[in-house]
Amino acid sequence: MSDESNDFFTQLYEKMQKANLSNSDRPAILGGECMPDQLQAFLTAWQGHWQAMPYRIWEHVSHIEFADLPTQPEFLERAEIFGELGHLSLRRDGNRWLWHYIGTSVSFTSFGARDFWKEHPDCQLRRYAESVMLWGERKDHQPRWFEDRVAAAILAYPLNATGRVYLHFWRYTEQGRTAFVWYRALSDRPDKVETQ
Repeated sequence: MSDESNDFFTQLYEKMQKANLSNSDRPAILGGECMPDQLQAFLTAWQGHWQAMPYRIWEHVSHIEFADLPTQPEFLERAEIFGELGHLSLRRDGNRWLWHYIGTSVSFTSFGARDFWKEHPDCQLRRYAESVMLWGERKDHQPRWFEDRVAAAILAYPLNATGRVYLHFWRYTEQGRTAFVWYRALSDRPDKVETQ
């Protein structure tokens, strides 16, 4: 094996060791479900936490939007509400809504909330800071970002920047497999500095 290969594996091992989480570093992880007629009450119950989760993506049957609340909740299919506090994810599953939250500790016991750590106290997670580039490029402060490959999509990210947009997130793995993802921020830089 070459010295370059040894360096690669040494760096990978060091990265994995650094990614180990102690019990005090573990995020809160909750999940549950609610019925379709409870969606508005569910969103209202979480709104007290939204100050530090400013990014809200609402995926409707016919369109996706960044907005404080969904414009057509009856046609909502998925939602991602995220920021430095945490990441709340919703998805329609037949005649119910499934939800999960990963982030800082919050007091939330409604809507079938179950605490992951109570059911899996010995789970060992590793955390990796990652970023991905989103679709589109914004030029000359146009109101939207444009991408030829998804030209019909209305790309209106909640960011006052030109160029590309990056999604920054923490990926949590268990035994090498992705277990959870916490979307944390959008920015115009691929190398956003993590705050924690």
